[in-house]
Amino acid sequence: MKNQVFDWSRFKLALRKEVVENGRQLLLALLVTYGTLTTLMIIGNWITGGDQSEELQIMRYVLVLAAAGISMSAMASLAFRGLMTKTGRVELFTSPSSMTEKFAVNVVVYVLGYLVAFVLAVQLADLTRVAVLWFARSSSLTVPGPINFLCTMQKVAFNPELTNQPLFTASLYLSLLANAGMYLLGSVLWPRISFLKTCAAAYAIETVIMIVGLIVINRMGGFQDFGMFVMDSIKNGGFAIFMLVNVLIQVVLYWVLAWVVFRRKDVVSRGMFH
Repeated sequence: MKNQVFDWSRFKLALRKEVVENGRQLLLALLVTYGTLTTLMIIGNWITGGDQSEELQIMRYVLVLAAAGISMSAMASLAFRGLMTKTGRVELFTSPSSMTEKFAVNVVVYVLGYLVAFVLAVQLADLTRVAVLWFARSSSLTVPGPINFLCTMQKVAFNPELTNQPLFTASLYLSLLANAGMYLLGSVLWPRISFLKTCAAAYAIETVIMIVGLIVINRMGGFQDFGMFVMDSIKNGGFAIFMLVNVLIQVVLYWVLAWVVFRRKDVVSRGMFH
């Protein structure tokens, strides 16, 4: 008797079904990603003239990290769009795969798979930049060779004044998973216009937290003392530990909630708000 929780054969069939049925949409998403990255890189190289100053090099990595975060969020918000209609919910919940396999398929395709595809797309976009601008080189326009964006996290996190650099780097890696987990949760809760609804919910929650935080800081000694405390924490490594713990909590919270809410879904329910 096959495992009713997770069976590799069922998982592969469900994964193949998802890719085949949504192949055009997935391909379109990859083409948009590649096209957007290519356009930004060509324009950026042209505007800056290929300036190789350290500040601009870091800016390139920051923009790629931001693009990764935004595009991964958008893709994760599409993971459970089939829950928008009753027909889609019936098809999803009556398929022979288990709930664990259904959830895993969407994670593999729309989060992990897209992350790998993004890494390939950004490197291909950079090669395209070099190819397009290579023959336009001049005294005012240099074309830097292919850039290795695999070291993006290390470049963005590096600061000679900071301690515990590896912890900052790990926090950046985990922040992508945390962000994707939040939008995956949003896709389960609000399948329709999921990205915008999740953005709105996140903004509202962050605003409340910020207001409460400002009130607490003001009551506990003021912003100057708090600023000194933060600076000391950055120098002694405490801030890096705080960031890592904070991101880890978010990863666990969002991904566990996404799984729990998905398990509680049925053919009738569509989420808290439609």
